Order: sequence, then C-alpha cells, then structure tokens
Amino acid sequence: MSPKLLAWWCWAVSGFLVLGGAIGLFTEDIGPLPTNRIHAIALNLGVGLVGFGFARFGAEALFVLISGLGMIVLAMLGFLPATQTWLYTTLHMNRLESVFELVAGIISLTLWVTLRPRASLEQPPPV
Repeated sequence: MSPKLLAWWCWAVSGFLVLGGAIGLFTEDIGPLPTNRIHAIALNLGVGLVGFGFARFGAEALFVLISGLGMIVLAMLGFLPATQTWLYTTLHMNRLESVFELVAGIISLTLWVTLRPRASLEQPPPV
C-alpha cells in the first residue's frame, strides 16, 4: 500500500464531513444518520475544514491519527449507557452513528499504523 492512500483517506474523511455538515445544517436526518446544527457545525464542518487545513500543509498523517482517535472516543461514549442519552439529546447521535464512528476510526488508525511516515518515528542522534 502506498502512503498516497493515507493522503486520500484524509481528503475523503474531510470531504465527507464537510458535505455531511453542510447537509446537516438544513435537515435533522441524513439517511439513517440523525444530526442537528450543533453536530453539523462542531463535529462535521469544523473537523472537516480542519482536515482540509492539515491536508493543505501536508500533515495528512497527523489528521488521520487525531481524527481516528477522536472517532473512536466518540463512538465509545455512544456505547456507554451513562453518556448515550446526553449524546442523543445534545448531538443527536444514535447507536448506528456510534457504529459508523467506530468503523471509520478503526479504518483511520489502521491506515495510520501501516502507512504513516516512518521518518517521524526515528530518534535523533545523540548529541
């Protein structure tokens, strides 16, 4: 697999989030996924536009890592009984969206682990 796949995934996630956020500003349901304006602006448009910024400056790997971790954390909150009601009332997130977040987060982290730039992991030589 090529590191270009990591950059492609960054652009795809960012594009999907911006598109979903733009649609979510005007509707409460995007197919089977519910949304609201807070969700659309904070989780979709905000993160998607930040992702385009990371891609613009060549930091796709960092965005894929951060967004992947964020998606997994958000998904886990969606599965916890103590936070399910809050997520639904505040962000209009249901269990299906938590599954969607979890799968996308796992894909992001898997791509990051297998395709990240290796030079960033090397230790600098001792002084």
